[in-house]
Amino acid sequence: MDAQPLLLLVDVPCRTAAEVVRELGTAAEVVESTADDVLAYVGGTPGQRRPTVVVLGEAVPVPVGVVHALRPHAADLVVAVPVTPATQAELAVLPLLFSDDLVRRVHDGSGPLAGTVGELLRELTRRRAYAAARAAAQQQLSSGVSIHRQLGERLLGQFLNQAPIGALMLDGDAMIAWNRRAADVLELTEPDSLRRPLTELFAPEERAALAGHLRSASQHPRAVEPDAVFERSRADGTAQAVRVAAQQVTDLEGRTRTLVLTEDVTDRLHAQRKLAERTGHAVLTAEVAAAMTAPGPLPERLHRCVRAMTDRLGADRACIWTLSDQGELTHITCAVADAVPGTVPSCPETERRLVEGVVDTGRPYWNAASSDPYPAAQGRGEGSFAGYPLISGEELLGVLSVTTRLALPGSTLVTLANVADQIAVGTQQDRLLGRLRQTTRALERPLLPPHLPALPGFDLAARYAPYSQGLDIGGDFYDAFTAPDGRHVLVLGDVCGKGPDAAAITGLVRHTLWAAAQHTSHPGHVLDLVNSALRRQNTPFCTLVYAVLDTSRTPARLQIACAGHPAPLLRRADGSTAPVEIRGPLLGVLPEPHHPVTELELLPGDTVVLYTDGFTEGAGGQDQRTPEDLADIVSSLTRAGAGSSAEALVAALLEDAHRWWGERLRDDLAVLALAASPTSAGTRPA
Repeated sequence: MDAQPLLLLVDVPCRTAAEVVRELGTAAEVVESTADDVLAYVGGTPGQRRPTVVVLGEAVPVPVGVVHALRPHAADLVVAVPVTPATQAELAVLPLLFSDDLVRRVHDGSGPLAGTVGELLRELTRRRAYAAARAAAQQQLSSGVSIHRQLGERLLGQFLNQAPIGALMLDGDAMIAWNRRAADVLELTEPDSLRRPLTELFAPEERAALAGHLRSASQHPRAVEPDAVFERSRADGTAQAVRVAAQQVTDLEGRTRTLVLTEDVTDRLHAQRKLAERTGHAVLTAEVAAAMTAPGPLPERLHRCVRAMTDRLGADRACIWTLSDQGELTHITCAVADAVPGTVPSCPETERRLVEGVVDTGRPYWNAASSDPYPAAQGRGEGSFAGYPLISGEELLGVLSVTTRLALPGSTLVTLANVADQIAVGTQQDRLLGRLRQTTRALERPLLPPHLPALPGFDLAARYAPYSQGLDIGGDFYDAFTAPDGRHVLVLGDVCGKGPDAAAITGLVRHTLWAAAQHTSHPGHVLDLVNSALRRQNTPFCTLVYAVLDTSRTPARLQIACAGHPAPLLRRADGSTAPVEIRGPLLGVLPEPHHPVTELELLPGDTVVLYTDGFTEGAGGQDQRTPEDLADIVSSLTRAGAGSSAEALVAALLEDAHRWWGERLRDDLAVLALAASPTSAGTRPA
């Protein structure tokens, strides 16, 4: 018999080594070593050494070189190598040099190291047992003993009779000998089982595949065929999984037989399936969580969820239904296994009635049967249905329904309940965000002018893009109106902060601007009153640019004052653009601020652009732009024909800002452009 396997721990940390000893100390001799002396334990000819599993620690230098020196072999030595971020690139070459059953890379998060090492140890032991069984059978056949005079296990000899795995000898497809383990595994008896085809012991649907597996032994007489697992029913009706490996052997008279090694792997296969099931459920839960927290329209995210259910659970159909505020049930999305591309899946009327039953009771329901409390379940036929109410915050939002051909196991039902909770929370959050957006839009609406005034001889356009995508009230604003003195007032500003407080300050500033301009629209008078109003309320500061357009003169005149705001841009008719050099203090800070006023002549084709600091500091301190940078952008847009009108110019500037900042954008954007018509603002001097 083989010596006890050797488990060699090379530079493995003490805590990990203790865990391996605790789990595997009875199955192998555990020896701790270092990279310097490991080769002393693994000398000899590969394939003839003591069965050994080598575990390399993370501290082993040049692990690929150590693996080469160990000379892994399927019959006697396999290696486990932990993969860390520091060694991942270096160890990526191992799969190209060694198969996974010889050198196993162990990644972080793949489970305890002892589990992987135990699996390698069991596989190595099994391979050696198979090899020993094949050698014993060949030796028995080569001994010159006549096969036809021996029955049952006597043909296989004493070694195979006591082997820990099942061994059978086939003549063609008929069983002519077996050992005790094979008799126990396959429930064989003499003489009833003699000359009986092995395939008859397995389920009808497995027989063709098993026959092909056995035939492959004669097609590759010098090679060990890969083993495979086939299922059968025991005499008591319970299911059994049997691993089968076939190999051709020859006696001294040249007659060929097929040696079949068998092993009951029912418990192992069940454990693997449970692990695969738990893994599939974990992946499903993660995919649903990712879908429900991703951006995008809710129906698209819900479809990702039902698609994941058909993929991970093998469901025939998964659907999501929602309830409106009026209680109307609507089928939102559906995924069908093996659906024809381009078709729109639909749900049968019987399923809708079952879903309505879930809505009426507000409780989960599954496995329709003749005793089902829902009348709609009668006559559904075979298969399984599960319906889960989508409830969040005690509000019924809809129903998740899943149908399959087979009954759903209890573990899957638990997972579906968790998935339904995730979908409900995500749906509720989406509805709350929708209501918040509606509220935000309702509060923002009075903070912006309902419409821009028509200015004869001028083209006026403005845009506002809040950073929060409608979830919070921004601090940027603009306004445009005609004062009683006949002049036109243009304002663009930015109050400190966001949310309701910023909205209150914006309302105060806009109301004060309008009220002050009713007396006189002169920048000095209006800005002084706004500053006093902010200081009286003890509010945070505000920046703005205030402009007054006088179209009664030719050419038109534009008076501009800045209060701590980025410099406006002036684009001349030839496309040349530059900032207007004008500065002034913030509003709401100094008791008696002075704001200089600059007057510009607007000639035909000239354009003035006002903007907030989101265009220059949209990502905080990263990749800031200057007013000169924006002036160059306006010039380039003009040359490209993108700023032919005020509306086209503000749209192009917004598009450029979003392209420049991308996901780094953290501020609101507001821009206003006033363009003098080429022939109406006055005559340009020669």
